[in-house]
Amino acid sequence: MEKALIILECFTSNKNELTLDDFSKLTGYSKSTVFRMISSLEKFGYIKAKVTNSETRYSLGLAFLEKANLVSNQLDIRELAKDEIVKLRNKTNMTVQLAIRHGNEAIYIEQAESFRELRIFPGIGKRVPLYAAACPRILLAFLDVQEREQILDSFHYVPFTSNTLINPTHLRESIERIRERGYEISEGEIYEGTIAIAAPIMDRRGEVIASLSITGMKTDFEKEIFDSTINEVIQSAKNISYQLGYPGSDEHVVK
Repeated sequence: MEKALIILECFTSNKNELTLDDFSKLTGYSKSTVFRMISSLEKFGYIKAKVTNSETRYSLGLAFLEKANLVSNQLDIRELAKDEIVKLRNKTNMTVQLAIRHGNEAIYIEQAESFRELRIFPGIGKRVPLYAAACPRILLAFLDVQEREQILDSFHYVPFTSNTLINPTHLRESIERIRERGYEISEGEIYEGTIAIAAPIMDRRGEVIASLSITGMKTDFEKEIFDSTINEVIQSAKNISYQLGYPGSDEHVVK
């Protein structure tokens, strides 16, 4: 692992293409060691090879661009979402949270807490499996179908409460509803007596890269304004998406 990282450190803005000889001189490793490390890095897309005039030169691969985009998106989302998160909290007086996917889990990365006396919600840094509750399930629902099915089959379904959705058939039905209507509602799946409403945040390519949710006690949600509250969440998620370059549409508004 350390040797592979040392090899990657050889690349600089002035040295973006290197040969085996270059790597060997810069690291002090033998050519056979360098070639073995490079072959592994190339397999995972971190290095790419180009043959020119019978000489093989190596440069950084697209995997770095993909990872850089992930980091950039996460940093951009937190910064761009802050004002919208506070606005939504002020409008609804509910706790508002932002989550991103990490493997088979959702991680809550930003929030604005409700002003209400009783506040129950996962804190920043909390990890929740993608099957449990509205915000994580949004991230699951909009994955590529093959990846989504692999994840669904890999879960060890453990309930947080008696309401946690752990039946794979019911979970797939929930996913279809999310994809059709563009939001999710969950009741007491992580904490008893709570309701969460979540909507997806999309990047400029229309890919879902985060989810936005509000959470409160059941008694906080008045029937008369429930639909308008859903629309507030959807619109706030879209506003963040627009800032990320998403072209947008007005579908999935509850009437």
